[in-house]
Amino acid sequence: MAPAADTASLAADFCVGTLGVSSLTASYRRIMRREVVDVCILIFLADVVVGVQSPIFALYTTSLGASLGMLGLVTSVLGLARLASALPAGVISDRLGPKTVLIAGMALYAFSFVLYAMAPAPAWLIVPRVLQAGGMVATFPMGVAYIGDVVEARDRPAAIGVYTAAMGSGFAVGPLIGSFVGSAAGYPAAYAVGAVIALAGAAFAWWRLTGRKLPAPKGGAPGRLVDLPALLSLMRHPTIVMACVANVAMTVSMTGAIFTYFPVYARGVGISTVTIGTLFAWRAIASASGRIPMGPLSTRLPAHWTLAAVLVVEAVIDFSLARTSSPLLLTLLLVIEGIGFGVFLVSSQAAVAGTGGTATRGAAVGIFWMAGAAGEVVGLVFVGVVAQYLGLLAVFEAVAATAIISACVVAGLGLLGAQDSRQHARIEVAAGDHAHNPPE
Repeated sequence: MAPAADTASLAADFCVGTLGVSSLTASYRRIMRREVVDVCILIFLADVVVGVQSPIFALYTTSLGASLGMLGLVTSVLGLARLASALPAGVISDRLGPKTVLIAGMALYAFSFVLYAMAPAPAWLIVPRVLQAGGMVATFPMGVAYIGDVVEARDRPAAIGVYTAAMGSGFAVGPLIGSFVGSAAGYPAAYAVGAVIALAGAAFAWWRLTGRKLPAPKGGAPGRLVDLPALLSLMRHPTIVMACVANVAMTVSMTGAIFTYFPVYARGVGISTVTIGTLFAWRAIASASGRIPMGPLSTRLPAHWTLAAVLVVEAVIDFSLARTSSPLLLTLLLVIEGIGFGVFLVSSQAAVAGTGGTATRGAAVGIFWMAGAAGEVVGLVFVGVVAQYLGLLAVFEAVAATAIISACVVAGLGLLGAQDSRQHARIEVAAGDHAHNPPE
């Protein structure tokens, strides 16, 4: 028979585990309400729209007569436009409310897809590409800002986990629609279908989403569109800087190594196009499935350690991808990378959404997405130069080194932020004691 102390210990462990499961269940029960479900449906539709054009854009552009150089130029416009518009979209969201910006984002998708379908030449695709970028920064990050407004802080990470899972699921459906309609009825028809879905999403957002009641300006005077001191303070916040550094490094890895040069490497070692597509499909499934459980966990794991660990894993995967030709091993590596990206997405966005208050949350997520866009632009140039002068293998090594360095920076910023928080807490406690015990 076990001693009484051991029995008590086992009972305590069981109670803790039961409470943990009950807390997790209660968290999901609280967030699965209209406001969260509706924004998840909207973001699912938004990623369906983006997914519609992902498998056909390059084919459509070249069918209009674009050279490979022109294709690269038109493709890069998306990242540049996202870089320029992410922060303004966040500032406008803080001013007008996320609902207004989300509706506008879906309308921009619809307008851009109509212009895509009507383009007579490759150069004409630049305008809808810019509009699509505006739609992207007005939907995906602003949905996180919307969740920040309607969900309590304790349940926010769980809600963001469900939100990002819905987003990933939409991107799994969209390419199927785009490739099927494009092959059956032509590429313009696929863009027309995307425009209809986007319009339906805009109508849904107008009908179902909850608008924020904006505070009246003090003294009856119109408020400033941009609170520059608050914005600069937000940009210097250790958590925002940490999340942005991690986002740049992750985007350089994904855009540069995995999505751009890994398919080239895979074809070079004899892996078919269909198999490459299957590898990425497994990655997408793994990424979406890992986001829901990560939501509640992110409240218990320090963001800086989580993001640093994900970047270290990303570096190991980047280094390993170009050192095997086994489809099974490559699938396993991409599945792990997809799970890591899901963890990164939830943890980083939960940290950013928690940093920005009601008045600056849109700007906070806008800064975060602006960093991702910068990583996309810089990453493509960086890995392109490395590939041109040092070869394909060096791309994966350089990206892995970048991820390791960024992991160290993220961990350092996280420790700095934690130290500052403890110091401020000690100062506040001391000030409180002094106030209660004034000198005689």
